[in-house]
Amino acid sequence: MRFPVLCLIALFTMSGCAEKGAFDLFKMDKAHERSIEELRTDSIVLSLETKAIISALYLNPVYPEQYKDGEHFIAAIYFENDNRSVKERNFKDIGYRLTLNGQEPVEIEELREKDLRRSLIPIRNTWNRYYLIRYKNFSEGALMLQLENNQTGKVVLNYQKGK
Repeated sequence: MRFPVLCLIALFTMSGCAEKGAFDLFKMDKAHERSIEELRTDSIVLSLETKAIISALYLNPVYPEQYKDGEHFIAAIYFENDNRSVKERNFKDIGYRLTLNGQEPVEIEELREKDLRRSLIPIRNTWNRYYLIRYKNFSEGALMLQLENNQTGKVVLNYQKGK
């Protein structure tokens, strides 16, 4: 009889009401919330080996006032190790293409380590290469960002362009 009473007391003691939950400690601003929503990640895998990983953030819905002159993406791309040093690798040099709805980018800028724009994408690691990519404007509808290589395959990240 003592054991059930002690369990009942312990249950009531430890089940106190709390006004705040653990997720209340992780407040994000609207831009950060939107960037999490617009982030897509996928990988190219061939014979159980990861050849490339791309994480791309569609910047236009996150920062609509700054990115008006085309479709803007910031991408963190990992490529498998090859004989070149990490600092010399570029996705075009090793046979990859990055297209949006089949169109080549208008501008690609590699973001160096200390570039503040790298903080726009919520991914931080040393093995990725970071790029700011601009494409021409597309009308409303689906946007398909595709990273492909003739030898290893392709991956498509889908976005929806709003009004």
